[in-house]
Amino acid sequence: MPAISLIIPLYNAEKYLWPCLQSVAEQTFKDFEVLCINDGSSDRTEEIVQSFAKHDKRFKLINQKNAGCSMARNRGLKEAEAPYVALLDQDDMMHPQALEVLYYLIKKGNYDVAEFVNKTVPDNFVMQNPPHYELKDIKYQAYQNPFNFYFKNKRGGSVLVWNRLYKKDAIAGIEFPKDIQPAEDTIFSLKVMFHTMSIIHTDTELLYYRDSSTSVMNLGINDKYIKSHAAAGKVLSDYFLKSSRVQSKKEKDILQRYITRFIFKSVISQPLRRLKNKKTREESLEKARQYAVSLYQEKALKPHLLGMRKTLACHLFFKGHYKLARLFV
Repeated sequence: MPAISLIIPLYNAEKYLWPCLQSVAEQTFKDFEVLCINDGSSDRTEEIVQSFAKHDKRFKLINQKNAGCSMARNRGLKEAEAPYVALLDQDDMMHPQALEVLYYLIKKGNYDVAEFVNKTVPDNFVMQNPPHYELKDIKYQAYQNPFNFYFKNKRGGSVLVWNRLYKKDAIAGIEFPKDIQPAEDTIFSLKVMFHTMSIIHTDTELLYYRDSSTSVMNLGINDKYIKSHAAAGKVLSDYFLKSSRVQSKKEKDILQRYITRFIFKSVISQPLRRLKNKKTREESLEKARQYAVSLYQEKALKPHLLGMRKTLACHLFFKGHYKLARLFV
């Protein structure tokens, strides 16, 4: 049995896949398997994975019909054999010591999660002469309550799912939501932070995040983005606020504020400020308004928690006064 299962969801990944997989193959830590979940690609993705698997048995190709990134990740979590799991995106690269450092940290105190930071690099980045880390010199902070760690800043911590190593037993039953992307990472990360018992964090940069034109962050605000975030806001509210999972009033208040800010930013503020297509802008804002009103009626969105200015923006937005609302976001 390998020590770590690394899950990589793949869809038409040929542009960046070779350097991604090469960075995995060159890890200083050797005891791992790589689950490459080919989510119905129509390019050379399968061929590239097979070329690695042919020479390195740690690489495993799993083909499935196109079902989306979340379902590919869930398939990987289901197939993983190791006691620890990690996630990687198809256009990113790992520092050669990433798994070595993560395994060292998570085993140090038998933690549920080990978290690191990433370095953002340009689209044409080529990894050359990465820094070498001595394990004994790695600086870290350990916490026995990941929820408190995540909310040491009231706006919450990182929602990235690929900057962590997870103890598989500790996240058992936590899956990525179907038909929600983007924002699936937020749901997964919050559930992990709520249900796990310990986390160790290092500011060491162990992953190179490629700032590509096709990344979700660079695709801009569109109808899919708004719809997905509205759905995520409902999922978060139903899971944390409308169930008996959260017993602490303090934690429930923290989550209510977080979910309200999440919905306001993604369903109201960003559409008002960043929708670029002038021809469809009014139609997109009307869809966003309907989502926002529904979430308000369901008490997932509570404008009074945002302060007077943003509360006014919300109520103007609810009534369709978009130009006025934009002045207050």
